[in-house]
Amino acid sequence: MSLFDSVDYHYARYRPRLPDQVVRLLAHELEEAEAPTLLDLGAGTGQVALSMLPALPPTAHLDLVDQDEDMLRTALDELQPHLGERTSTVHAVPAEEFVPAQPGYQADLITCCRAFHPV
Repeated sequence: MSLFDSVDYHYARYRPRLPDQVVRLLAHELEEAEAPTLLDLGAGTGQVALSMLPALPPTAHLDLVDQDEDMLRTALDELQPHLGERTSTVHAVPAEEFVPAQPGYQADLITCCRAFHPV
């Protein structure tokens, strides 16, 4: 049983997305990347990815990492209508156990925004 069991709906509905100022700041870091990869650790229900989508080129790749499969499923449900040509990969592991499938993997931007919760 996870600390966050059955709260994915509430996270998706009530957790705020990133402020516009933060999106602009992060998007600025990706301006030179032709096909940027965004790696979101502790992605939860996808607030960072959803906030960043309008600022990402259609060639962007999103990697979402969270240990809670329900949170990730909710993130994909939220993202799917907006992805278009963008791709999304979901990894249901704790952030510290994330291992990219491709050798030489490099993310252009790594976020870990609202992933820390005291236990």
